[in-house]
Amino acid sequence: MTEQWLIQDINRLMQHRNRVVLLDPASRCSFVLPILQQNQLTVFQTDGSLTAQWQQEKEELFLRYEAETTCKDSPVVFYVTRPQDKLSFLFDLCFTHGCLDLSHPQDWLKKKIFTHAGLQVQLDNPMLLTAAKLGIGKDLGWWKKIVQDLEEVIDLEEELLPFVHSPEDYLDVKETDVRRLFEEKVHELLGQQYLSKPAKTLAEEVVKKMLDGLANNEISDTLLQLYYKWADSTTYRPSLEQYILTYKLNGVVNPWNAHPDHCFEKLDLSALRQITENFRDKSFVNEKLQKLKQRINASKAKVFVPNWWQDVLTLFEVSIEPLSKCHNLNAFIDYYTGTFAKVDRAIRNLYVTFLNDTSIIRPLQEYYEGLNDVVLQTWFTFSNEYTSDQQGYLPQLLKTAKPKTAVIVGDGVRYEIADYVATKLQKQFKVDRQIMLADMPSETEHNMSALYIGGHEVVPIHKDRETRLTKSSAKNITYLPLEQLNYGIEADYLILTYKDIDSAGEKLQQGAIKLFSEFENVLIEKISLLLNIGYQEVYLITDHGFVLTGLLDEADKIDPITVGKKEVHERFIRTIDKQNNNEWLAFEEPYAEYRYVYVAKNHRPFKSKGVYGFSHGGFTPQEIIIPNFKFTKAGHQTSQLEVVIANKDDLKEVPSELFMIKLEAAKTGFNLFGEKRKVQIKLYAGNKEYQSSDIITLETGKGDQKEFSFNHNQQVQAVIVDASTQEQLDTVIIKKSNLRDLGGLL
Repeated sequence: MTEQWLIQDINRLMQHRNRVVLLDPASRCSFVLPILQQNQLTVFQTDGSLTAQWQQEKEELFLRYEAETTCKDSPVVFYVTRPQDKLSFLFDLCFTHGCLDLSHPQDWLKKKIFTHAGLQVQLDNPMLLTAAKLGIGKDLGWWKKIVQDLEEVIDLEEELLPFVHSPEDYLDVKETDVRRLFEEKVHELLGQQYLSKPAKTLAEEVVKKMLDGLANNEISDTLLQLYYKWADSTTYRPSLEQYILTYKLNGVVNPWNAHPDHCFEKLDLSALRQITENFRDKSFVNEKLQKLKQRINASKAKVFVPNWWQDVLTLFEVSIEPLSKCHNLNAFIDYYTGTFAKVDRAIRNLYVTFLNDTSIIRPLQEYYEGLNDVVLQTWFTFSNEYTSDQQGYLPQLLKTAKPKTAVIVGDGVRYEIADYVATKLQKQFKVDRQIMLADMPSETEHNMSALYIGGHEVVPIHKDRETRLTKSSAKNITYLPLEQLNYGIEADYLILTYKDIDSAGEKLQQGAIKLFSEFENVLIEKISLLLNIGYQEVYLITDHGFVLTGLLDEADKIDPITVGKKEVHERFIRTIDKQNNNEWLAFEEPYAEYRYVYVAKNHRPFKSKGVYGFSHGGFTPQEIIIPNFKFTKAGHQTSQLEVVIANKDDLKEVPSELFMIKLEAAKTGFNLFGEKRKVQIKLYAGNKEYQSSDIITLETGKGDQKEFSFNHNQQVQAVIVDASTQEQLDTVIIKKSNLRDLGGLL
């Protein structure tokens, strides 16, 4: 309100003469100068260092002359730092034009507060003047609280964050009295007597007290609120992270005594190590996890809570008791997809973080395997009910499919990965989660053949499988690697292969685990793209899942002791002769000279050549229960303003390197939301985007145009997309003419 009161008085005085003398002989109100300048008022200021009378008279004469020549018709404020009776050429202006006397600024403030708030001011004069400076930008309610002593003049909860973020910058611009008052308040917060010290030192003391308080759970409300605001601010958080990096925790700090919203990874790791060291003690683990829940589910300072805590919680809190109520294979599948698949995901995430820290991951793996053993025992109980529905899946799907159907065929996409992808997309699209049971042995050559061809025929070459699928489905199918999908695709039936997961696992083994989040993001992005470019149904299927074998010793592997000739793989054995082993399951699957496939009734691999990081081909729910998900647009989309490419005919043959794309919006909008639409033009050469426009806003009945280059390509494709949803609105193929532009010579 301070600035409003000042400008109101200035404007009132300037109503007739456009000139005001602002008297401040004690130079206590220089803080008003920026206010005057921000309100486009020209300010002429006297120089307080001039003490001789002739110097002051000369200065006033020149100031008045400049005002009457350069600012003849514009408002001018003369900011005068000497008493009125000492003025010469500015003296008469105080009477003939206007004069705002701030010789006693406290009296002026008291009158303003009484007039607008009806309150008598009891603050001493220095504090009142300080409040005036801090009252710039504040409303009348703030003044009422200050006058009634309901609020501090300096609100540390508001001021501390910019101060600790950049101490020198914050204090250097403060008036001396404001700076002193702020520093006194900070010392009071620290429980110290005031002592002049560098701004950086003072800020470091505040931060240390805050971090000490978090580590010991002894922190004041003011510092806790500072921490929450700091952690929640993308602008200020980098400085907090730097402070945390240089902060040294006391070596004896107990992680269970820290504030639940603390920011110390070292304490999190200490707590986790205690849990893993005592993972067989259920009461200990349960007690600690109950304490940790407040931290794991924190809504504040969430940025400092490691994501792996949620995975630890998922691992230790899962219940396997419902398995006792599973009386058939379907009931087990419901339990696995609804519950235990999330545990599979949790342990995979924990491998990503702690694979190289065996002291942590080995106990977690052991606990997981204990759970998984119970799951597997139940699963193998229902092995006699198992029947794969993978044979001939794609021919059957495509025979009844309508145009604009796309199928993503993944290699090694286990259920928990697809479920995560679906969870990310279900807010925008409709997801139908079904499952498929992979065929045995669950390895790529066999299962891809099952998907594409069926009839238990194994076709080793992928191109041959695609040729057979096109023939059997009698559909014009376009085949692409998933990574080559772009806005220009217009096929009615699209099969997209995604081999990255299985391929990376084979090449990198356990090292590939860190890439899985990228693979999931690719699936999310490409499914969204397919639905936005007009595909009505998008399926996500796969050949098989996979088992993470984790940390393995030689003793953990199974001896492939058989009768007769055999072919040993990680998770299965092919034999010519029938075997007699109660710990193995037999599947009659002729292949080359072999007749049988045997798998062990657990998730561990057979002793075979190669490293063990990912295992395929075994009979586990992680490999056999695989996703068969369908994604569609969720209901009716909101009507939007139609935008099209208006000059398609001109783009069929372009005689130069440059071309113009003209956009046109429909003349009438569908509704209030359809009167304006933001779009973007994307250009593709082959399967790669090489240029895009900025965001273009079109209104009903309006158009726009943008010029582009072929970028030395003979043919490109332009796609118009909605800037918000990325939905494809229109597209055109643009060809460069072989005829040169002869400049009118023909």
